[in-house]
Amino acid sequence: MNLKDRYHRFRTWQKEPRHYAVRDTAMHHCNNCDHEFTGNYCPVCGQKATWGRITWAAVRENVMLLWGMESHSMPYTLYQLLLRPGYLIAEYISGRRQASYPPVKMLFVVAVVYAVIRHLLGIESEPFTAKEENIEFFVIVINWLKDNPGWGMMTLTIFLTIPTWFFFRFAPHYPQHSLPESFFIQIFMSSLMLICLLLSEINEVLILLIPFYYYITYRQLFGYRFWGTTWRLLLALIVWFSVIAMLVVTIVLFGDTKTYHELFNQEGIIGIACYFLVFLVPIAVFLFVGYWISKKAEKRRNKMK
Repeated sequence: MNLKDRYHRFRTWQKEPRHYAVRDTAMHHCNNCDHEFTGNYCPVCGQKATWGRITWAAVRENVMLLWGMESHSMPYTLYQLLLRPGYLIAEYISGRRQASYPPVKMLFVVAVVYAVIRHLLGIESEPFTAKEENIEFFVIVINWLKDNPGWGMMTLTIFLTIPTWFFFRFAPHYPQHSLPESFFIQIFMSSLMLICLLLSEINEVLILLIPFYYYITYRQLFGYRFWGTTWRLLLALIVWFSVIAMLVVTIVLFGDTKTYHELFNQEGIIGIACYFLVFLVPIAVFLFVGYWISKKAEKRRNKMK
């Protein structure tokens, strides 16, 4: 098989990797409720047909159950997240959730593994410090994000929820996705970003996997071509960066009570409102321009069909 054939085979697997086994037709006796049945699970109590006497396999399943990994779904979900991220997320938010590990639970398991591997490799993050006394609250927030990688990554990526919803609202492959679905997209991306950050600790060049995975994921998930994916993703990242910048400046300025009262007394409510408008107006313009262009493009596609 030449390289081209291998690539086409890989692309076929990316789009449809699962082939479910034929339903078990043998007769089973449920050891839990004494019901006779066919299939993989008892229809009365839900116990597996294969559960009987305790074996080493049962020991392994119970140990994995302690970590919420009673099946092979988490390793397999991570495997798919690395090789076919957009297709995996599309399957999950469209309802095919049986073979996927719950994304929120997966994020925090990945965060624990991330912290453990960093400790084993001897990689310790130095606490963030600053000489300025009026940004103590900002220092506390930064150190909390560093000490809690799961919550920290989810907090950072969650601000891409609304930009993704605006800019990819009329996507060819997954149009009219909702805000909750956009939230779960970012939860999956949080796990993927933690893996990329861990790999970048081994080799700094691998930090480039982050923009690469965002592009690949959004292209596979939403179905736009190169430029359609690129400009929408860039606008989403600009809005994300603007929101993060606004939050950082807000925490620095208003995190200290003394600074807040000085600003409030000098500038008044109008000054504080103008401060927020400096950030919010450009963000709103970016969001609605991207939304309007995407909607126009969708109308053109519908006319061409």
